[in-house]
Amino acid sequence: MQNYDMPQEIASQLSSLSTEQVEAVREYLQELSFLDGDEPEKNSKYLTFMCCGQVFGIGIGQVIQIIRIPPITPLPDSSSYMKGVIAVRDEMIPVMDLRTRLGKDTEVDCNKNCIVIITVQGRSIGMIVDSISNVETILPEEICQPPQQDDCKANYLIGIVKRETVILLVDADHLLTARDFEGVLDLPDIQPMKPIEA
Repeated sequence: MQNYDMPQEIASQLSSLSTEQVEAVREYLQELSFLDGDEPEKNSKYLTFMCCGQVFGIGIGQVIQIIRIPPITPLPDSSSYMKGVIAVRDEMIPVMDLRTRLGKDTEVDCNKNCIVIITVQGRSIGMIVDSISNVETILPEEICQPPQQDDCKANYLIGIVKRETVILLVDADHLLTARDFEGVLDLPDIQPMKPIEA
């Protein structure tokens, strides 16, 4: 079907729907318009999670999926926090342990921990965390600048938010080093995942 026929085709199909179906389509279109037009609202959503006894937050736009921990295949000559790769929907996804990245040597508990699959510099990567907390709306005016970090390894911290507890906001693009991208993330068969349709 050509693009110029699309409006007429949609209109003809709407005329054959029941009143309830037309109302459902109208509500869906309103929802789509809201998602496309309210960019500041989307940018204010953060997934919060527990890691090493602290609450962290990451922009919801970087989150693809949350899964239980499947078998992880280790890869040689990678950073200590890069645990290997997992197969998700026939795609190979590198996995990092955020607890190890933060300097904690903690065993993975597959019954309690989970993996958050995120996008990092256009790549899909799994991030092991202790547990998921919530999805929070955090406005820019609520975010305080973090203390200046002399250690470049800590430049992933981009803000601090005071709620019932302190939330540390991280930029996933800075969680990995150049060595990580030159190694495991540059494997040619690793492709970015697409979010699952609701």
